[in-house]
Amino acid sequence: MSAPEPEQQFQDSYRLFTEIVQQTADLVLVTNTQGYIVYVNPAWEKCTGYSKTEALEQRPSLISSGKHDKAFFERIWQTLVSGQSAQEIVINKNRSGEFFYEEKTLTPVRNEQNQIVYFVSIGKDITRQLQQEDKLTYLTHYDALTGLPNRSLLADRLDQRLKEAQEGEGSPFALLCLGLDRFKTINESLGNRLGDQLLKQTAQRLQSCLPKDATISRSSGDEFLILLQSIKNTRAAAYIAHKIIHELERPFELGETETYITASVGITLSPHDGNTTDQLLSNADIALHRAKQAGGQSYHFFTDELTKEAVNRFQMENQLRQALLHKEFYLEYQPRISLADGSVRGVEALIRWQKPDGTRVSPAEFIPQLEEMGLITSVGEWVLHTACIQTRIWQQAGLPEFKVSVNLSAKQFMQKDLCQIVDKCLNHADLDAGSLELEVTESLMIEDLDTSVRMLQNLKDMGISIAIDDFGAGYSSLGYLKHLPVNTLKIDKGFIDDLATDVADAAIVQAVISMAHRMGLEVTAEGVEEPDQLDLLVSLGCEEVQGFYLARPMPAQRLEDWLLEPKAYSKHLLPNGLY
Repeated sequence: MSAPEPEQQFQDSYRLFTEIVQQTADLVLVTNTQGYIVYVNPAWEKCTGYSKTEALEQRPSLISSGKHDKAFFERIWQTLVSGQSAQEIVINKNRSGEFFYEEKTLTPVRNEQNQIVYFVSIGKDITRQLQQEDKLTYLTHYDALTGLPNRSLLADRLDQRLKEAQEGEGSPFALLCLGLDRFKTINESLGNRLGDQLLKQTAQRLQSCLPKDATISRSSGDEFLILLQSIKNTRAAAYIAHKIIHELERPFELGETETYITASVGITLSPHDGNTTDQLLSNADIALHRAKQAGGQSYHFFTDELTKEAVNRFQMENQLRQALLHKEFYLEYQPRISLADGSVRGVEALIRWQKPDGTRVSPAEFIPQLEEMGLITSVGEWVLHTACIQTRIWQQAGLPEFKVSVNLSAKQFMQKDLCQIVDKCLNHADLDAGSLELEVTESLMIEDLDTSVRMLQNLKDMGISIAIDDFGAGYSSLGYLKHLPVNTLKIDKGFIDDLATDVADAAIVQAVISMAHRMGLEVTAEGVEEPDQLDLLVSLGCEEVQGFYLARPMPAQRLEDWLLEPKAYSKHLLPNGLY
C-alpha cells in the first residue's frame, strides 16, 4: 500500500485537529487580528451559554465581567502583538450573568510569511476548584456553626497585634475569654439542635455589642475569645466585660422556648500580663476558670489585684450615678483671708460627697472617676450654679461681700460654650460677675495657649476674676504667664509645706510674690497649716492665704457662724499691725 499524497495528509491532519478541538473539554476561542471572534468550540459554548452563531463576529468582551481594569487587558494585548504568549486567570461572565474563572493561555498564530493572522485562547474553567479551595480556607479559619473566626485565626491576629506592639505601633490591648455558665446542662436539656441555636444567637449578640475593630472567635464548645484592639485602661476592659455579661442576661428565644443563661469572662491585658500569644491565651483561660470558680456571671482579671481594682471602679461608678440621681453631692466653702486686714476676701467652693450610710469619699478618689465617666462637665456646672446661688443668698443676708471661687476642670475649660454656661449661672442666681472667680490650672493652657488666652479674655471681659491654681506644680513658665489675662496666682501647697524650714522653697515663694506684683497680679498662698508659715508669708508681702490653720472647708451655714467667731490666728497678725 502506497503512502498518502501530501495533500491527503494535510486534509487528514486538519480533520483530526478539528475533531480534537471540537471534543476537548478546554475552552477554545480564536479571533482575527482585528479582535473579532472567528471560532469557538462546543466547550466554550457550553460554559458561556452563548452559541457559536451568537459569538461569531463579536469581540471577546461579550463575556467580560467588568472585574478587570483597562490596564489588565492592555498588558495582555501588548504581549500578544509582540509575538509572545500570555497566561492569565480571567474572571468572565456567562450569559446568565454568573461569574466564572478561566485559566487561559493566549497565543498569536503566524502564517508562512511569519505574520500574525490569528490569536488563539485555550482555557480551563477553574471556578469549582477555586470554590473548593475557598471553602477549605474558610473551614480552616472559621467556625462552621457561628461563622466566627476560630481559635486558629484569632491566634494569627493576636500574633500580628503583638508584632505591632513590639514595633512600637500598637497601644495596650486586651484578650477576653467568655464561657457560658452551665452550658452542658442546658444543652442536654434542650437538645443539640437548640443548643446550636443558642450558640449562634450568642455569637450574634457579641457581634452587636462589641466594638467594630474587635475580633470575636468561637474557641471551642461554649467558649468565645475576644480580642479588643485598643484598651486605654483596666476600667475600659472591665466595662466591656460587664456589658457582655449584661447583654447575655436577656432571654434567648429558642423555638417556642425562652431560655436564660449567664456568662463568665476572663480578662488578660498586654503588655501587663504577657507578650506572647500562648501566654495570653493561657492567661485568659485561667482568668475565666477563676471567674467560674467565683460563682459565674462575673468577670475576673488574670491578676487578683486588677480584678479588685476593676470591681471597685465599677462599684464607684454605680454609686456616683446614684449620687447624681439622689443629690448626694454638696458644697463646702473654704475662706481665703486677706493679710492686709484679716477680712474674708473670698471663699473657694469645694465639692463633697457623702453616701447614704454617712461615709464621706475623698474628692481625690471620685473626681478622677467623674472625669473618666464623662460626667465632670455636668457636675462642674452644678457646682458653679450652686455656688453662685449661695453667694447671692449670703449677700441678701447682709454678710460682707466676698468672691466665690470655683475650679474649672480640663473638660469644662475646653467647652466652646463655657462663657454662655457661666453667664447662665450668674443670671439665674442674679449674681454680679464681679463676685465670681474661676480657677484654672497651668496644665490646662499649655497645649493650646492661643485658644486658652481667648477663652480667659472672654471670661475676664464679662467681669469675672481669673486665678491660676496650683501655680508652680506643673509646667510653670514665665514666658507664657505674661500672655495670660489673669488676676491672681495661687502658690501650690507643695511650696508652702516646708516654707519655714526650706530655704529653697522660701526663695521660690518670695520670687513668685515679687514677680506677680511687678506684673500687677495678686498672690494667694494655699495650704497654710502652721503659724510660722503664716508669719513668713506676711513678711514676704503675700496678699491672701488659705489653709487649715485659718479655716477648714465648711458648709454654708457653718461659714456664716464662723464669720462671727473670734479668729484663733488673729494674734499672729496683730504684731504686724494688720489686724
